[in-house]
Amino acid sequence: MGKFKKTLFSILGFVLILSSFTFATGSKTASASEKNEINSIQEYQDLLLVTLKISNPQDEEQLENAVDQFNSKNEFTEKALTKYYVETNSKTILPNVDNTKKELDIDKYIQSNVDIGQFTTHKLNENISVTFTNTPVYFIESTIEEETPPTSSDVEIAAAKYKNTKTYTHSYTAKNFLNMKLFTVKTKGYFQYNGTDVKPKLNDAWYTRGFLSIWQVSNWQKSTYKKGSNYAEVYGRGNFHFGLEINGYGLVVQDQYIKVYLTGNKKGTVYKKTSVK
Repeated sequence: MGKFKKTLFSILGFVLILSSFTFATGSKTASASEKNEINSIQEYQDLLLVTLKISNPQDEEQLENAVDQFNSKNEFTEKALTKYYVETNSKTILPNVDNTKKELDIDKYIQSNVDIGQFTTHKLNENISVTFTNTPVYFIESTIEEETPPTSSDVEIAAAKYKNTKTYTHSYTAKNFLNMKLFTVKTKGYFQYNGTDVKPKLNDAWYTRGFLSIWQVSNWQKSTYKKGSNYAEVYGRGNFHFGLEINGYGLVVQDQYIKVYLTGNKKGTVYKKTSVK
């Protein structure tokens, strides 16, 4: 009988330990799956901005990680997103776009909306800025600078007393509150200058498509442009045709000729949104 009691107590003890472990694990899983539900554009923007200022990402990858962590704890639901589009009767993805203009220069488009109080731009550091709009779409601007490597034409450049600027990669990413990337457009290049002239040098320009139901890019161009002796550009641009469906609510396809670029002058100043030397 004593042996039987020992065995019974051992079994009961094991069951209790297993139950405790299951309960603890279940509670942990439940609490981990609980998110702070956000139903207001302003609340989402405010909370995300605080998170980004604390994490202070230095490049796009770090920023993406910070946004992912934020979204793991907070949720702007599809229901809330659909509610916004239904209540505002908005049927475009990018907000406040002037459809009468052929080309959507991202820098000028954002700045013009900042000037009238529709968008707000927050510079996190020298490399990263975030622009919140008056909709569930926001923009990430990233600029990376690096030393320009030597080329075979450096002897010719030196003879003409030209210098190279640093090489810059300038990009814009558009996302929405469901953490869906709409697109990324990047331009990389540098400029040669000598105080009286400037020459644009394009390394590359490219785009990344996001998770949208309708997605095409046509007439993609990556090139340079020079006007007189004091203005030059390196750019990437193309026609972006895209649409989106959320909870059965379809947004109309947009056709935007999107451009992202860098400009340089004869003094070697490179402009994105801020100027650097």
